[in-house]
Parts: sequence; structure tokens; C-alpha cells
Amino acid sequence: MEITDVSATKIGSESWGEFVEFPLVTVMSKYEEYNNATGDNPDARRDWMGPVGDVVVEVETDAGITGVGHGNWATGAIETIVDETLSKLVVGEDPRERERLWDIMYRATIPFGRKGAAVEAISAVDLALWDIAGKEADKPVYELLGGPTTEEIPCYASNLHPVDMETLEREAQEYAEAGFDAMKLRFRHGPEAGRAGMKENEEIVRTVREAVGDEIEIAADAYMGWTVKYAKRMLDRLEEYDMAWVEEPVIPDDIDGYAEIREAAPMPISGGEHEFTRWGHEELLEREAVDILQPDVHRCGGLTELQRIDAMASAHDVPVIPHTGTNPHLHFIAASTNAPMAEYFPIPQWYQEQQEEKDSTYADAIYANPPNAEDGTIPLPDGVGLSAELNREAVDHYAVE
Repeated sequence: MEITDVSATKIGSESWGEFVEFPLVTVMSKYEEYNNATGDNPDARRDWMGPVGDVVVEVETDAGITGVGHGNWATGAIETIVDETLSKLVVGEDPRERERLWDIMYRATIPFGRKGAAVEAISAVDLALWDIAGKEADKPVYELLGGPTTEEIPCYASNLHPVDMETLEREAQEYAEAGFDAMKLRFRHGPEAGRAGMKENEEIVRTVREAVGDEIEIAADAYMGWTVKYAKRMLDRLEEYDMAWVEEPVIPDDIDGYAEIREAAPMPISGGEHEFTRWGHEELLEREAVDILQPDVHRCGGLTELQRIDAMASAHDVPVIPHTGTNPHLHFIAASTNAPMAEYFPIPQWYQEQQEEKDSTYADAIYANPPNAEDGTIPLPDGVGLSAELNREAVDHYAVE
């Protein structure tokens, strides 16, 4: 079998829906024009994220099999790297030689890569190659990864947004009633909001804890918006709420800060969503910077690299809970003994109610068969390959020239 063509399509961040407009702390919250903590600047995140949300890559073969993958984050540079570099490296090659092709793509992009858009582009191509492998074998990819380790995948509800405390309370209760044993909220403030912001952050956590009781695991995401000093003070205030983890307290390159926070924190610290390749994640592990590793298969180097990262994490007794719950992540989790759960983005009932006509959101825009949780678990992905059949109507609708 031989690769005959590689194409890339930029998908607008509009496909992520209105959830990007909700008030929450981000890595850019220190700048007033990009801060939406009060909810009165809904375009704050769109203004810095850019118009492109994902880049879908399709790899065609002379066997009539086409593999699909995507690279994630708001940059069209992924398309350029696929078109101008990676496609020239892989066209004419055997798509089954994934290890060799991964190494070729990585080495060829070192002068401008090693992290960021170049590795995200490699991730998309690598996922497409795994999709081809599954389709050729007429099996789901998790069987090629070693077979399922579970009959269904536990997941946590990851769409708790602090739009207001009454809505937050109702949403948390709805998730608990729907069978989720764990859920994740977003903090609203960082250091720029001072002590008042810390008080409101604590109120958000307290509201969720009181809404769901003591038996539900509660995690929270700071999305790189804190400093080490602020994180240590904030996490001390949150000790009484028995949190499952606090995610990305500082920027990913501040690994010393991660380690300092983890040593002082009364709850587990997670990170890795914005890290790349085995080498980046190895540093987090070796320096004991995180209790939970959260790589994203669409960023870290694809399934080929995620397997390596998972093996390292297992050797350090650090569980892997990937960022987002896309189908490729579910195939990985299904075949791993070190990945206890998936992230899942249920659409809140209150959000559905306020929409007369709701556009697709990130959870279901690109693909025709998005994951669907019931009673806090997701069934193993259906179909052969990566379960990556595209929703062509949505892809065409959100495509960016």
C-alpha cells in the first residue's frame, strides 16, 4: 500500500460554539482586553485565539483507504506545514510504517518545530495513518493497540462554567443526576482580580461541592492563568473541598513552578495539555511536577507518541487522563491500563434551553459519530479505524479559506 495524497482543511474556531465566550480565567487574563472574568467581554478569547480552531488532515492511499486525523489549536500554520513539508515526506511511502514516518516527520521539522504547530501537524498525519491501519485490518484501533482493557470508559463531565452561581449549582446537580461520578469546573479569576477574585474562585468550588455532596470528585482548571505565589495561596483556601485535582496552574514552561506548587498543594496537580512529544512530558515526570499527566493526542505527536508518553508515565506511577475526549483518545484509553478516565463535554441542559437553534459545538462539529456518555461512562468506539468519519456538512460549513 502507498500514500498517494495528503490534504488539509482549516476549521474555524466558530465550530467550538459559544462556550469559548464564557467567563473563565485563561493564560491571557492578565491583559484587560483579553479578560472576560465579568462576562461582559464575550469576544475576549476569540480575539487572541484566532479564526482557526482545528486542521483536518486526510491521507489517501492507492488501496482506496483514506485516513482522517486532526491537529488542534487556533493556527492555520498546521495546514501550511502539512502541505509544504509533511505531505512531501509521506506521499509515496507505505502508511503502515508509522514509526519510521513519525521519525522522518519529526526530524525534518526540527529546525522550525519540536513543539507547537509542527508537532500538531505530525499528530494529525499520524492519527490518519492509524486510521488507515484500522480500516485495512477491519478493526477498531484499540484492538491494534493491544485490545480493550475495559468494557466501557469512565468519564468526567467537563463543562461546568461559572456563568452565575445559581446556574452553576443547577448544572453540577444535573451532571450528578446523570450519573457522573466526577466533574470539572473552571476558575474565573487570576492574580489580576486580587483577594476579591480569590474569594469568588473559592465560592465557585464551594457551590459545586455543596451542590453534589461529598461522594462526587471535583476537579478545576486554572488554564495557565495563575502565578506560583497566587496558586499556593489559592490552593490553601481550597483544601477543605477535597478536590480531585487542579489543572494547569501556571504556564507550561514554568516546570520549576509546577514542582513548587505540587509540593505545597493539598490536592493533586495536573498538566501536560500544552506539552509536546515524549521529551516534554518526560521533563514533567522526571522533575515530579505533576500528579496527573494530561497529554492531547492531537497536539503531543499522535497515537504513536502518546503510547510512548503513557509508558513513561506508567513507569513513574503517574496516571494519564488525556485532554478532551475525542474518539482517538477513547481508543487510547480503551487499550491502556494507565488511563483511568476520559474527559467528556456534555451540553448543559440550561444551554440547550436558551438556544432556539444551536450550532454544533466542538464536541460534535467535525465528526459524524461523536462520543456519547450515559451514566458517567462512554461505550467503546464503534466501527473500524479511529471512528473518524467526518461530518462533511459541518466541515464544509466551518472550513476557513
